[in-house]
Amino acid sequence: MSGSAADARAAITDLLFEYAHLIDAGELDAVGALFADATYRTVGHDVVLRGAADVTGAQRYVMRLYDGSPRTHHNIGNVTVSMDPSGATATSRAYFTVIFHPPAPGQDPRVILTGRYEDTFACEDGTWQFTDRLIHMDQVGDLSEHLHLDRLRPAPPEPATPPER
Repeated sequence: MSGSAADARAAITDLLFEYAHLIDAGELDAVGALFADATYRTVGHDVVLRGAADVTGAQRYVMRLYDGSPRTHHNIGNVTVSMDPSGATATSRAYFTVIFHPPAPGQDPRVILTGRYEDTFACEDGTWQFTDRLIHMDQVGDLSEHLHLDRLRPAPPEPATPPER
C-alpha cells in the first residue's frame, strides 16, 4: 500500500460515497464496475452476485428507473474503516438511508430503506477496490415504486406431476 493509513481510509470512504452518487444517478454500469472483482450480497437472500456483469444485471432487473434515474438519494454515514496490519486490505461498516421521491405530482420524498453495509477492500496497484459487500436491510418501507418487487420473489415451484401408473 502506498500512502498513510489516513489516505487509505479517505480513499475507502470516497469509494463508499462514489457508490451512492452512481446509483442515485442511475449509472448502473458504473455501479457494477465498482464490484468488478467483488461479491455483492444481501442478508436473507441466497443470491451472491459476482463481478460487474452480475451486479449491473441485477440492478437493471430489479430497479425502476424514471427517465434514467431511480429518484433516490442514498445517505451514507457512521463510516468506520479498519485497516489490516499489512495495509493491503481493509473492512468498513456504514449506515445507509435511502430517500425516494415519487414521480407523481404532490408526493413528498420519503425514507424507504435504512440499513448497514459491511464491506471488504483490497489495495491493488495503489487503488482501493471492493472485494465484498454484505447489505443488511434493517428498516424496510414501501419499495413498490423503487423496485420491481415481483422480480425479487422466486417463482413458485412447478406443481408436482403424479407418478404414472
